[in-house]
Amino acid sequence: IVQKERFRYFIKVPELAQFYNEITDYRTAEDVGVDRPQKNEILHNIPPTPQQEEFIEKLMEFAKSGDATLLGREKLSETEEKAKMLIATDYARKMALDMRLIDPDLYEDHSDNKASHCAKMIAEYYHKYDAQKGTQFVFSDLGTFQPGQWNVYSEIKRKLVEDYGIPSSEIRFIQECKNEKARKAVIDAMNEGRVRVIFGSTSMLGTGVNAQKRAVAVHHLEVPWRPADLEQRNGRAVRKGNTVKLWGGNVVDVVIYGTEKTLDAYKFNLLKNKQMFIKKINNGKSKISITG
Repeated sequence: IVQKERFRYFIKVPELAQFYNEITDYRTAEDVGVDRPQKNEILHNIPPTPQQEEFIEKLMEFAKSGDATLLGREKLSETEEKAKMLIATDYARKMALDMRLIDPDLYEDHSDNKASHCAKMIAEYYHKYDAQKGTQFVFSDLGTFQPGQWNVYSEIKRKLVEDYGIPSSEIRFIQECKNEKARKAVIDAMNEGRVRVIFGSTSMLGTGVNAQKRAVAVHHLEVPWRPADLEQRNGRAVRKGNTVKLWGGNVVDVVIYGTEKTLDAYKFNLLKNKQMFIKKINNGKSKISITG
C-alpha cells in the first residue's frame, strides 16, 4: 500500500489571490491590445434521441446497482467494481456524443443526433462564407478518425458530402497527416481556402496550428475538462492574422454542442466555474466565492 496525496480544494482563497498578484503581472490579449477577432460563444442544445433517453435510465440504474448487464457487458470484476463510477462516466461521455461509440453494430444513425446537428451548422457557415472561402475547425477528443473503423469524424464528413454537397477534398482530418510535411500542407491549404473544414483533437489540432487566416467558426463536439484546453482550441481561430475583420464583422463564432440530460451540461458548468475562478485569481480580485 502506497499513500498518495492529491489536491482537493482551496483554502484562504482571498489570501491566495493577493499573494499570487504580488508575484505575477498578468495581462490578457485585450490588455496589451493584440489585434484579433472577437469570440461569439454559442451554446447549441440538442434534445436526446429516444435511444439516448433509454440508455440514460440504464446508466442511472447501473450507477446505483453496479449491474453491468444493463449496459450490455459482463458482470464487473472486483477491480472494476471499485471503479464503477469511472466506468459510468466513460459511458456517459460516449453516449452524449453518439450512441454508436458504445456499440456501432447495435445502434444506428439518427436525424437528431449530435453529428447531424453539427453537420447542419458546418454547412450553414460553409455556404454563408463561400465567397470568402471561410474555414472552420471541429474539435472532439472522442470518436477521432480511425481508418477502417466507424468514427464520429468520418460520420460528419459523410453527412457533409452526401447531404450538403460539400466536396470531400475540402474536408480533412489532422490525424491523416503522418509527418510534418503533410501537416504543413494541410495548414497552408486551410489558409488558402482550398481546405474549408478540419477535424482534430485537442492534442493534435489545439496547439501549433496557424491556420487562422480565413477561420469563421470553431465547433466543440464535446468540451475538455481543463479551461486551458478550451482556450487552446479557440485560439486556432481567435488569434492575430485572421482576416475575418475585413469581411466577417471581426467575429469568430464558437459553437459548443450539448446533449440535454447528459454529462455535457455538468462538464460545461464545471468548466465555466473553473474559468471564472482562474480569471479572478489572475486578475488579483480577492473577493472570490467558490461553489461546488
